[in-house]
Amino acid sequence: MPYQSEPAIQGLKQRLLPTFFVWLLAVVVLVVQWRSTWLEPLQSSFFSYVYQPVSAVVHAPIRRFVSVSQRWQDEREDLAQLDKIAEENRALKAQLQQFGHLRAENRRLRMLMDSLLTVTEPVLIAELVDTAIDGYSETVLINKGMRHGVYLQQPIIDPFGLVGQVVAVYEQTARVMLISDARSRVPSYVERTSQRVTVLGSAERGELVLPWQRYESDIEVGDRLISSGLGGVFPRGYPVAEVVAIEQDKDSSFLQVVLKPIAHLPSMLEVLLLDTRVSEATLGEGVMVGPPAPSDLIEE
Repeated sequence: MPYQSEPAIQGLKQRLLPTFFVWLLAVVVLVVQWRSTWLEPLQSSFFSYVYQPVSAVVHAPIRRFVSVSQRWQDEREDLAQLDKIAEENRALKAQLQQFGHLRAENRRLRMLMDSLLTVTEPVLIAELVDTAIDGYSETVLINKGMRHGVYLQQPIIDPFGLVGQVVAVYEQTARVMLISDARSRVPSYVERTSQRVTVLGSAERGELVLPWQRYESDIEVGDRLISSGLGGVFPRGYPVAEVVAIEQDKDSSFLQVVLKPIAHLPSMLEVLLLDTRVSEATLGEGVMVGPPAPSDLIEE
C-alpha cells in the first residue's frame, strides 16, 4: 500500500510545485512593485507590446459584433421611422384630398347661396344622385321628391342659369330633364334684341339649337338667350344659353344656330328647385314671380 501511494504523492508534488512557484513569483512581484518603482518600465512595456495587442485581437470580434448589432438596430429604427412618416404622409394626402373636396363643395354651396339673392321664388336645394345620358335623352336624378314638395314641371336652376324641369316625381327622389335633352323646349328671347325664340335640345351632347332662324335674323355669336316665361313652365328672366356658332344652310333659307347652355350641366352637383306655384291672391299683393322682365321686352 505505501508502495502504491508513493507515486501518487510524487505526482501531486510535481503538480503543486509549479503552482507554488507561480504564486510565490506573483507575491514577490507585488511586494517589489509596492516597495519600489524599478518594475514600472517592464510593466509599461508589457502593457504596450503584449497586453494591448492581445486585448485588441480578442476584443475586435466583440467590437465588430456590437457595431454591426448597433447598425442593424439603427436601420430598423430608421425603417420604422420611415414607415411612420409614410403612413402620416398618406394620411395627410387623404386629409388634403378631403379638404379639397370640402373646399370645392363649400365654394359650390356659397355660389348657390349667392345666387339666391337674385331669385324671388321659394327654392329648395337638391343634390344629384344619378345621371342618364344616352345622346337623345339627358336626365338626372335628384335626392328630393314628393315628400319634400317637388312637383311635375318644376323648374330647376344652378348658380349660372336654367338647368331643366322635373319630369317624374317619386317619394324621395325626382327625375329632371335637362334643357339639352332632345325633347326639351324653352321659350326665350335674345337679350340684345328682345327677339322671341324657342331653344331646343340637341342630339349632340351638351348642345342646344335655335331652329328656323331666317338669314335676315338679327342674331350674333355671343348673344345671350333669356327665358321669357311664356308657356308657364320656366319663369321669366333666367339665363338659358349663349350663341357659339352660326352657319348658313345652302339647302334652305334658314340659319343653323348652335348654342351652349349657360348652366354648368356637365359639372353641377347641386341644383336649386324653384317653386313657382303662386296663387292669384299672392300675385295681387305685388309679389314678383322670377326676376323682373327687361324694360324693352316686347310683350305679346
